[in-house]
Amino acid sequence: MLSLRRSLFCAALLAGFGLPVRASVVFDWPTSPGWTAGTPTAGQTVTQSFTSVDPNDITVSVNNDGISNQGATWQTGYPQISRSPLTGSFGSTNALQLYVVSQSSTSSYIRTTITFATPVINLSFQIWDVDAVAGQFADKIFNIQALAVGGATVGADSVTSEAAGYNTITGTDLSTVVLGAANAANNTNQGTIDISFSGPITQFSFDWSNNDPALGAQAIGLGLLTYTPVPEINPFSSVLVVCSLLVVFELFTRRHRNRGFRQLECLE
Repeated sequence: MLSLRRSLFCAALLAGFGLPVRASVVFDWPTSPGWTAGTPTAGQTVTQSFTSVDPNDITVSVNNDGISNQGATWQTGYPQISRSPLTGSFGSTNALQLYVVSQSSTSSYIRTTITFATPVINLSFQIWDVDAVAGQFADKIFNIQALAVGGATVGADSVTSEAAGYNTITGTDLSTVVLGAANAANNTNQGTIDISFSGPITQFSFDWSNNDPALGAQAIGLGLLTYTPVPEINPFSSVLVVCSLLVVFELFTRRHRNRGFRQLECLE
């Protein structure tokens, strides 16, 4: 049997440490302080951190057309965290509202990136009001991707529409494109798309542009985020390794001790 001292030591470790289990987190965009990072001009990125999210803070970046000197012209006061102009059918739920009055071309885009301080799994979120009005705009969501632990770029595990007829989804993985097809009411889920990543990932991003040559005003909303934080360290596994090493050491010591006794008996 393992020596009493080492048995007690392992028992204490196993009792003191367990596998941490964290519940799913729902990040609801806060009205206060709201969006304080301001409006990105063409070729600029603005960034804001939300530090009240337990256990992993969230950093949000909004870029206006890469490093180009032309891009979107924003509606005054946007981006903003609010329930206007879109609610996604959730009357009392905030979204990060992205609202522009024009784009410089159909190839210009707005890139939104969400970064987690620690990895997450089972991430899901909605983008509201992905739709179209002929002669004004056709929302296009593309480059939907995430950064996996280890640095690989991965596509979404699922991209689906809440309601048929208001947008179309083509392609798979990193080539998935969502394109507005018909006008959806701002206070409904008609234009909503659901996106999920199994993970573990450390950030996700998507690009938004106008696919209508008229390049008129358009808006989308990024709804709440639901995910499960990944434990940084598994103390239970570490304890098992320590205890296993102790067992091996005890058996090795005992075997060599017994071999020594047998040698002495032969000499006698």
